[in-house]
Amino acid sequence: MAESSNTNAMVFGLKVSDILLPHPSLANSMCLGPRSSESSALLISCEANRIPFVNQNLDLSSWADCLRAWPNPPEGWVAWYNRVSKTHYATWEAIGIADALSLSLSPLEKNENILKTIGYFWSDALNCFMFGHGPMTPTLLDVAMITGLDIASPSPSAFKLPKVPFTLSSKKECTSWGAYLNRYMKTKGPVTEREHTAFLNFWLEHFIFCGPSLAPTKNYLSLAYELAKGTQLGLGKLFLGEVYRSLQLMSVKLFSQKTVKTGGPWWFIQLWAQLYFQNQIPDFPPLATCTFPDANGKEIRCTSYGQALYGLPGSRLIPKEAAGWFKIFFQGLDNPLFFPYTESENFENPVSFRLDNFADDASTRHLYSIMIRPCFLPVGMSTSNRIIKPGYESYQPVVVARQLGLGQVPPHFFLHHLTASRAELPDILTGQRCYTFFDALAIPIPHNLRFTFTTDGFETWWSMWKTHAFRRALGPLLRQLDAEYDVPADQTSTEENSSGAAESSQRDSSSGNSERSTTQSQTASPAPASKKRSIPEPPAPQAPTKSGSRVKRRCVKRARKDPRASPSSQETNDTSSGDVEEVLMPSATLDLATSTIVADQVANLAKSTEKPIITTSAAPPTLGEGCDLSSLLTFDPESIEPTTSKASEEPSPSTVHGPLQRLKDLLSSSIETLVENSEEVKGILEDIQPHLPMTLQVKLWPAVTLSVFKSRVQSARQRINLRHTQLPLRADIADKCQRLNEKKAALDAKTDTSANSAELETLRKELENLEERVRVTKQLIQDKEALIARSQEEAKGLTADLKTDLAEIRALSSQLVTGKDEDDEAEIAEVDRIRRRPSRLQQRFLESNVLLFLNS
Repeated sequence: MAESSNTNAMVFGLKVSDILLPHPSLANSMCLGPRSSESSALLISCEANRIPFVNQNLDLSSWADCLRAWPNPPEGWVAWYNRVSKTHYATWEAIGIADALSLSLSPLEKNENILKTIGYFWSDALNCFMFGHGPMTPTLLDVAMITGLDIASPSPSAFKLPKVPFTLSSKKECTSWGAYLNRYMKTKGPVTEREHTAFLNFWLEHFIFCGPSLAPTKNYLSLAYELAKGTQLGLGKLFLGEVYRSLQLMSVKLFSQKTVKTGGPWWFIQLWAQLYFQNQIPDFPPLATCTFPDANGKEIRCTSYGQALYGLPGSRLIPKEAAGWFKIFFQGLDNPLFFPYTESENFENPVSFRLDNFADDASTRHLYSIMIRPCFLPVGMSTSNRIIKPGYESYQPVVVARQLGLGQVPPHFFLHHLTASRAELPDILTGQRCYTFFDALAIPIPHNLRFTFTTDGFETWWSMWKTHAFRRALGPLLRQLDAEYDVPADQTSTEENSSGAAESSQRDSSSGNSERSTTQSQTASPAPASKKRSIPEPPAPQAPTKSGSRVKRRCVKRARKDPRASPSSQETNDTSSGDVEEVLMPSATLDLATSTIVADQVANLAKSTEKPIITTSAAPPTLGEGCDLSSLLTFDPESIEPTTSKASEEPSPSTVHGPLQRLKDLLSSSIETLVENSEEVKGILEDIQPHLPMTLQVKLWPAVTLSVFKSRVQSARQRINLRHTQLPLRADIADKCQRLNEKKAALDAKTDTSANSAELETLRKELENLEERVRVTKQLIQDKEALIARSQEEAKGLTADLKTDLAEIRALSSQLVTGKDEDDEAEIAEVDRIRRRPSRLQQRFLESNVLLFLNS
């Protein structure tokens, strides 16, 4: 990748080339990472203890209220959407919110088993999930592909948003979303700026950011007003920042063992998790074949990843399924899906970012450069919000380069080292500088970029991280989620906490097994450095500190040599401990002061488990420790100085055979006998000591100190005998505890009102809806009654008019000649027949006279 003209630009004292470098082994591809691996320093500075599952108990009941804020459309929303979209859809497309607005047309089913377990893997130090196969996090690429929100425009700032010239009802006046909708949704006339602002405020609060108040607020009113005016804002950056902040607030609640009530865009986290873990979901459909309801409720083909994911089925909380998802996240995947957008050509949206046309679309390459660039994401659009104030969350794509189609190397967390991961911003100048800090960091993207998913040295770095972060046993964690989970043997032996170490020490001290006691006595030594110590439980993370103060931080400088440790131990622990120097850095929610403690814990972990920590370089062998000189010299050392015969160092069989056999018999006797008197053992060893090799002396000599353990062995034996006599007492205590557990369960069932409270809240909402419907119905009844009354009055007037008209018509009718023309014509015809009859008779008479005359 060619360097740009501003390659020498400095970012927090680092060159751009120190942040983003081309991968030397990949042609036409890019790699996100540093110039060299700093594995040990990174492992210490990443603060694995800030991941909830590392040192917190798992309690699914902690999530009782968090997921109540869910973006399902209330009654009447679709009709309001149809009304406003007829006027402002073109504006929505221009400012990049049309795709996200379309998602509000469909309900979304919750998958509580995913959401209530994935949060335990969030690291608020690095703003990413730490899964068994590596770090993953929602990125700006995910925001663009799933929601289509704008990520290229300037980031919105609470200090720069204008004051809204009109007021909308507060939560006190509109206690529910239904009341808010009925108040501001119009049915006639044009869509005013006020109605459009109220509509977008509803959408931002309920569908996008999902505020915990479960009712309308003014937190996003100014932002809605700006969007209603058609102002282009980087809403996608704000959205991702709010996602990170919600997860951080969740971590604080989990660390303090409190109920998670933060609300937030958990719907996006669900879509993100389902997309990246789709291979673990049974019957996961091809996304290109999914359907989505349009504005008229008709199922149509999905036009974006977000619409396709919206149709996936959900699941209520089932402890067994929740434990299954936790196991997937903990163990990781063999073949993780890091880049799920290979079928983007099947979707029309987002229009501005087309992966299928990457080489020819300059806009797509520009947006991609923004996606892989670190930045400070804005959070908080209200200066009066007591939970989320204006501030920022750090965005470090270097942690998850594989999700962006790049090569992954051990990341260098320059944002983590040199700035706070999150902070509150006091004024407009600080906010402006913060949100635009990386805008000048131009990253040219070649048109022939080939996406890859390779790693270079990352697995070594991750193995060190995973050794520390995933040190707890999986089985007990799953038992906390599912009480009926059967813990396999291979899931119970990886964790050593302080309580476990104490129990182990008690068992060792009370055991009557002679072989174990002998082993303890043999390994006992005056030097305390040789004793194994249990790993202390890491300290709980400190509460966030204000960003304005300055505290001392400790960072790793170089490897620390422990004079008490053996060369092999020093070699193993070189990457986990070091000299420290104090530097002044701005305080933040992350506390690097515990880095030395973390280093010591990693070193102790390596000693206690006797498993080497993989390092990037190996220490050279020390001469004289098993080194074969003949392989290093070009001549035979025997020709210069013959090697001393080893026969003299070996004990003579006749000299030591008898004492050794006697010593063996003594050590085979009971431990009680040996601790009573070990003088004979001591005498035998003193006699044969000159004839024994040094290695055997070291192993046998601790046996003479067995008498020191007399009181411990006696106390242990007494405790064993007491335990045997207390079996009935133990059974009685167990029975009483069982009954006590049953009473406590009954008490919990009586006192735990969370489920009933949730049902009560649901019933109250239903009652509000019913009351609203009753009010509307009563109004309709009154309107109908008034209409009927008016109709009756109008009917009386019409009746009088009808009578008058009828009388007039009757008078006119009396003037009419009755009868039919046919009857009159028949009478005329009858008279005419009478007239014609004499004429015919006369004619006949004349004719008869003429005939008579002629005949005569």
